[in-house]
Amino acid sequence: MFKKSIEIICPWAAGGGADGNARQIGAVVGEMTGQTVTVSNQTGGSGAVGFSAIMNADPDGNTIGIITAELNTLPPQGLVTFTYEDMYPLIRLCTLPSVVSVPASSPFNTLDELVEFAKANPGKLKVGTVGTGSIWHICAAKLMSAAGIELTTVPYDGASSAATAMLAGEIDMTTTELAVAHAYVQSGDMKILGIMTEERLEDYPDYPTCREQGYDCVGGSFQGMFCPNDVSDDLKASWEALLTDAYNSDAYQTYCKNAGMIPAYLDHAGWEAFLAEDLVTVDALMKDLGLAK
Repeated sequence: MFKKSIEIICPWAAGGGADGNARQIGAVVGEMTGQTVTVSNQTGGSGAVGFSAIMNADPDGNTIGIITAELNTLPPQGLVTFTYEDMYPLIRLCTLPSVVSVPASSPFNTLDELVEFAKANPGKLKVGTVGTGSIWHICAAKLMSAAGIELTTVPYDGASSAATAMLAGEIDMTTTELAVAHAYVQSGDMKILGIMTEERLEDYPDYPTCREQGYDCVGGSFQGMFCPNDVSDDLKASWEALLTDAYNSDAYQTYCKNAGMIPAYLDHAGWEAFLAEDLVTVDALMKDLGLAK
């Protein structure tokens, strides 16, 4: 199947959730095939640089890529000229809920305390997101709308970069993924004030939802694998089968459980249908938030 080493393109910075996910699924694929698997971080443009690289990769079947929800948030804003239809969805891997996180040293111990301060000091709190118009920027907008507050958004090239900036004191909070924030909570460096899920997660019962605290905002990202459209049908089918086996491996499932990612497999057909429906939903949301072009 493979004539040379496998490359997985990741549109986000090293150390973030998409990067870790790509490296884990790549490690399992490498063990299954005996091939060398490398991850290439091609960042910029709120994911647009990496998405373009996946779309335009050599269609010999040796290059695939991991995508995030920004594949559907960028087109409604007029920030890219392509959509998910310009590349080939292989499988969906997981969903990633957004969390409101602050440094462990923050004076805010509850979401109510943060909201109360923000209402009294409009725009003073800086919230780290992952690129203007990214899904994490949208999650910040959802929080502002639900809580009736004004925050100053500061974009970074990945959730890990935003987390590092927050711990360095550049920003006050983030609305990025559980996968990154949870690791910093475990190390004692962060606090999670709210998770943007409909109900508390079974594996993370200590994290209260924003909704249960009176702020009706639910949001987050998803991740899955793609290849160029021009890859042969046989190779597309082989990749779908191989990635499905990798997804079902004990190593990958354990990784998701420990990394704050919610396993959410969809095969090619289901993944494509999900993306089509999500794009319609996101387009409407962008218009509501005033972010649509």
